[in-house]
Amino acid sequence: MGIIKRQTIQSSIYAYAGVAVGFLTQGIFFPNLFSKDQVGLLTLLIALAQVLAQASNLGLNSAGGRYFPYFRDATRQHNGYLRIASLTTLIGFSLCVLGLWLARPLVVDMNQADSPLFVQYYYLLIPLTLFTVVFMVFDNYARLLYDPVTGTILQQFLQRVLILLAGVLYWLGWVTFPQFLGVWLLAFFLQTVLMILSVARDKALFFSRQYVSVSPELRRNLARYAALTLTTALSSQVILTIDKVMINNAQGLADTGVYSIASYFATVIALPATALYKVAGTLIAESWKSNDLKNIATIYRKSCLNQLIAGCLVFVGVAANLPNVFRFLPAGYEAGYYVILWLGLGKLIDMATGINGIILSTSRYYAYDSLFFVALIFITIAANQYLIPRFGITGAAIGAALATFLYNFSRTLFVGLNFGMQPFTWRNATVVVLAAGVWWLAVQAPYPGPDSPVWRTLLDLAWRSALITGLFGGLVLALRLSPDINQTVEGLRKRLF
Repeated sequence: MGIIKRQTIQSSIYAYAGVAVGFLTQGIFFPNLFSKDQVGLLTLLIALAQVLAQASNLGLNSAGGRYFPYFRDATRQHNGYLRIASLTTLIGFSLCVLGLWLARPLVVDMNQADSPLFVQYYYLLIPLTLFTVVFMVFDNYARLLYDPVTGTILQQFLQRVLILLAGVLYWLGWVTFPQFLGVWLLAFFLQTVLMILSVARDKALFFSRQYVSVSPELRRNLARYAALTLTTALSSQVILTIDKVMINNAQGLADTGVYSIASYFATVIALPATALYKVAGTLIAESWKSNDLKNIATIYRKSCLNQLIAGCLVFVGVAANLPNVFRFLPAGYEAGYYVILWLGLGKLIDMATGINGIILSTSRYYAYDSLFFVALIFITIAANQYLIPRFGITGAAIGAALATFLYNFSRTLFVGLNFGMQPFTWRNATVVVLAAGVWWLAVQAPYPGPDSPVWRTLLDLAWRSALITGLFGGLVLALRLSPDINQTVEGLRKRLF
């Protein structure tokens, strides 16, 4: 568990540094710099590129997480794994480019009236998808070699700094919007190049054909697992994207822009989980190989508790400060208030159930994970079809939270019944009660009025956040709800004093 704790903390530090930049960029700067349609365009392009990137990879990233222990051999260049992954991705990307070309007439027909900007820049999906999928391949490869931190730095921090700089160039009037999009794409290109250079620096950039060695049995298992997990990976990205696509189709790019800004705040809550999943997946796969169920159960139990604590702290901090946050956004974005709360609740549910998906997807029951994801797509689409016409973008957020709950409940129940792993204790329930109490207390004090000076709003943000952090964090430590957190704080105390 030591490597998970250390690398999760390191990744979380860089991720939250990126959040600070991302909050300034996506949460405040871009909504004031661009129109809602332009914000919606950027969000829609990234969301669709993520789906296409998953399709381009043909499921091999997920399969690598499960079977890389059988490739691992540095003296033989890991038996050609990187070469296999790269060639497979090249084939998948070529098929996606063909699909984009064939789909263009339909896209034009569906979006010309309400989203002409998306039609105009439709083909930007090709380079954006290429940069995204190549980064994914090398980031996943580095993670399999026990380096999840570099990818986090590049994607969560450096990319956001570069995007912020692109926005500054547009704000200064040095580039037009089409030129801004070129600089914006450059941020994705640079992170990809630096990821490849990082692998080369670690002397793991292996492409030699002579070391490619895959037994017929491993080839069959890898292909079967990749085919099934392609469904899973695509489903997960479709779920993250479908709400934005359906809002764009039903209400246009402007509402998509408002929803995207709101969803960014919800994404902040899940950052510790993102760091954990990058580290834990490889170790869980190694534990399955040695049939170390005790280690898997320990990681599962601790992941549920520690991610719940981290998620509750950020969720309460975001929720209690929303009235202040909307003061810095243009008129119209306040429609995303309840979107943030519902999407944030969905992220919190996902974090509270820990690594149930990793346990399932790396076990002999991995096929069931694909079935759960496919079911989740249908639930999400059905919920959005019903809720968006009635509640607009808030309906999409409610549907996402409901689908996330049903999905994680099913996976947690499946893992419990088949492996006898039940990760929840009284500590988890106590964390939820404490978070609810701190939230209630934090919103009792009045907020600055709409005509108050900006410094008063900033001061309110600061003291309210400090109150939440101090009170919630102090109670967690005092009650010793998480031995890992207490040990980490004690270690920091000894280093500093």
